Amino acid sequence: MTMKTWLPTWLPISAALWMGLNGVGLLVPLQAATPLPEAVQIARGGGGGRGGGGGGGRSSGARTGFAAFSGGSGRSAYRSSFSGARGADRPQQRTTRRKAINTWDRQRSNWVNNNWVSNRPWRYGWYGGNTWNNWGWWPGRAAAWGLGSLATFAAIDSLVDSAVSNQTSYIVVPDSEYSLYYGSVVANGEQLRFQADDGASTVTFSADCRAGTLNGQPPRNADEAQLLNAACQVAFGQ
Repeated sequence: MTMKTWLPTWLPISAALWMGLNGVGLLVPLQAATPLPEAVQIARGGGGGRGGGGGGGRSSGARTGFAAFSGGSGRSAYRSSFSGARGADRPQQRTTRRKAINTWDRQRSNWVNNNWVSNRPWRYGWYGGNTWNNWGWWPGRAAAWGLGSLATFAAIDSLVDSAVSNQTSYIVVPDSEYSLYYGSVVANGEQLRFQADDGASTVTFSADCRAGTLNGQPPRNADEAQLLNAACQVAFGQ
């Protein structure tokens, strides 16, 4: 025969439970409530645990796998790593420029000496301000670059004379980032070849001093215009 136990509805739940379990005469003490697992507490928004008190579900969720649902620190860490990788792909801007290499003892034309103007082994004396003023690209591009003029022969002559006296194979082109190896200038008719240092390496150029072109094209910027003029002054200026 099954014994039914009547429990008053007004008894506290803990008392009712105790009486229900002991209705058959067995006294079994109730155990203390078992704490919920930490992961469940965190998922419900509870703080604390080993992550520190009062932290909240989002900040702790990254350790328990809940970050994907709560939008916690896992997402921000991903964004940080992605932006860092993208930044690493960006090229680094060069902030220093090398000084041109002095090749006086290794590479020097026979006409390069204290009387270099008269020793140039080609026809010269026709190039000057009237020449570059007639370059087709000059009016528009010079105005856009803020160029009112280019270096005169007197200015280039002074720089070359000083370089020869100091046994230096290059001059720094006025108002530009280039250094011209003046002894590398080789003329053929109204055209020439020469070398210059751009701050990173030595570059070989070709130029047409009558047409005003550098490597077959008009100069791309004011620096190239100054370089073209300096080379033409060395070759044909007077």
